[in-house]
Amino acid sequence: MKKAIALTLVVACIFAGCSSKDEDETTKAEDTTVAEETEDTEATDTEVTVTTAESVDDTEATNDTTATDESVPEVEPASNVSVIYGDLISELQACRRGELDEDQSMALTDKISIDLILAPEEAVIYSTVIDIDGNGVDELLLYQHMLSESGEEVPVIYDAYTVTNGELDHFIAGGARNSYFLGADGYIYNMGSSGAAYSEFSRYAYADGVLTLTDAYFSDLVGDDVAWFYSSTDIWTEDRTESTFEEAEAFFTFEYQFIANEVEV
Repeated sequence: MKKAIALTLVVACIFAGCSSKDEDETTKAEDTTVAEETEDTEATDTEVTVTTAESVDDTEATNDTTATDESVPEVEPASNVSVIYGDLISELQACRRGELDEDQSMALTDKISIDLILAPEEAVIYSTVIDIDGNGVDELLLYQHMLSESGEEVPVIYDAYTVTNGELDHFIAGGARNSYFLGADGYIYNMGSSGAAYSEFSRYAYADGVLTLTDAYFSDLVGDDVAWFYSSTDIWTEDRTESTFEEAEAFFTFEYQFIANEVEV
């Protein structure tokens, strides 16, 4: 009887064990299913996140394109440029007709060479517009004619202007001893002097209202002698090499650019 009871207990324990094992396996299966569903959900969330990131990248790309478009500078309207130049020429004409008092005439020297303002009545002053750098905005030149050694009339530029952001930009302010010339090669040449021992011949590249020195020959006093030098960085600078007047003279032998549409001021 005891054996029967013991056997019954063993069988009961075996069934109990099987039941517990089945329950464990069922629980594990359910946990696995839940885990798989969770992984699927996470995968779905990951896909949504990736899609959202790509959308943000596309939006940023669109914004970058917009920024690039807005950064493109606008060319000054021709009508605006014409009005600004016309106002300046009118001031010079009024000055030459004696319609400005002394203070008004002197105030005009901030914008126009004093050599033109004080030019005698019989002196002929010309103005013309020409797009020197080909950027779509005409430059205004105020100049007089001089006779070259060959007997031809050469335009000597006293003042030159462009219009930048709606404002008059005075990029050449010359004078009787500081003359500028427009070369056929597109460069602007300058001949100046500040004394018997100090002369210079230089060449500039021009773009958007800015003159950039390319070459310069100049004289300087070394002891008791006048010596000539060359530089591509500045005039009367220590960054220079020895040269001669003959080299400077040969450098300043260039073809002048013909200036059409002359208007007498």
